[in-house]
Amino acid sequence: MPFDLITGKFIPEKSNIWRDCVDGYYDWTKEHIAEGAPLNEADHCGDPPLLLAAGNGHLACVKLLVNEGADLEQRGMMKETPLSRAAHNGHFHTVKYLIEEGAELDPLDLGDNTPMHWAAMRGHVEIVKYLLESGADKTLKNKQERLPIDNCQACWSNSWRYVRELLADD
Repeated sequence: MPFDLITGKFIPEKSNIWRDCVDGYYDWTKEHIAEGAPLNEADHCGDPPLLLAAGNGHLACVKLLVNEGADLEQRGMMKETPLSRAAHNGHFHTVKYLIEEGAELDPLDLGDNTPMHWAAMRGHVEIVKYLLESGADKTLKNKQERLPIDNCQACWSNSWRYVRELLADD
């Protein structure tokens, strides 16, 4: 990325579809698609474009990729989906959009964690509530035999108590 000596700022430049999805550069992502960039292929780290855009909360890029035919269930190296990554990082509007578009609610990653496990661990109250309202299963255990409620701990988030209340049995 070039550096402008006068302003003291870095100047973004078009890179590749993966980098531009990470950074949320909608126009450049659109150009990459028009140029035939692969929508479902992973980058050198194993992450496909939709996973990168969703994980960074770039909703406009997510919508563009989905509308252009990107697979909602594409997986990264750890087998997480765009929904899992968005839930993990607290991007509510991206989570909502992916679910509205038909993303699987309870996909399992390599550790058998679901988006609910990740959102609960990180204390994302609104996302946990929306996942529950959408029908996600709060009773699935991961490979460590932990339920999403077991991930609600003070060491992970200050809002763990609120998430725990949502996940507690009625």
